[in-house]
Amino acid sequence: MVKHNSISAWINVDGAPLSEYGEEVISADDKIVCWVPSEAGKEFTVNIRHEMCSFDVASYVYVDGKYIGGGYLHPFHADGKDSTCVSALATSATTERNLLFAALDLTDDDTLLGSDVSAELGEIKVEHWHVMMGEKIPFRPHQYQETGPVHERSKKAISHRTQLGASSSTGFRTQQKATAVTRLLTVIFRYRPLGMLQANGIAPPAAPVPSTSSSGSRKRSLTPDDDVINISDEDSDADAARIAKLEAELKTLRNAKRPSKKVKREPVVKQEKRRKVVFDPDDVIDLT
Repeated sequence: MVKHNSISAWINVDGAPLSEYGEEVISADDKIVCWVPSEAGKEFTVNIRHEMCSFDVASYVYVDGKYIGGGYLHPFHADGKDSTCVSALATSATTERNLLFAALDLTDDDTLLGSDVSAELGEIKVEHWHVMMGEKIPFRPHQYQETGPVHERSKKAISHRTQLGASSSTGFRTQQKATAVTRLLTVIFRYRPLGMLQANGIAPPAAPVPSTSSSGSRKRSLTPDDDVINISDEDSDADAARIAKLEAELKTLRNAKRPSKKVKREPVVKQEKRRKVVFDPDDVIDLT
């Protein structure tokens, strides 16, 4: 949750607020910029709270540079409400489509290489205003177009976008006019996959996975010389006993009576020294 004066804002996924990283407060512009982790396929809700204030306030929410909806609060929370939220795009007076993170569609179609890509792609922006509320009017849907395929050379290190979910029914809604007086705060949530935030040092790295090896197992550790193996004392005792038994059997066999028949010894043939093999430089052997 980011907070400035008495106004706070946050993004919920699965009923819990997302962690925020790299928060930057630009006091001169009454603006807060931060990063949040996004996960493709997850629905999200934008929340705004304004503690006790003496005038009407309204919040306007934009995703990927396009207006999606808003909400308002009355002075001194006369209706008992101190926060408002936006979780869907209202498509009619009785239907809406939820907001969710989705993978950005990339293409190598060169006809899209020069197409306009919003500089606010991958952002959720909330503008919070002091307003003067007017009359209620019949509902009129806002024109909204999702971000389509983007050329792979134009994505600007962005891999997620906002997508609209399936249409669902809601209670009957109307709209109310509002006249802007003063902008109080702008909050920009830049959303990216958690792995991307970690790779760029924005979010802390993942905790190391603890070792699952058992402390009671037999230890056999390799030394820098791969031909040498350290064996425990238990192994050495067993090997020594086996060697002693084999030596006793060998001694018995040597002391046994030898056959009387003489065996003619064959003349010893002097072995030829192994010739050194020389490879032609053109004989190439690939090692994979």
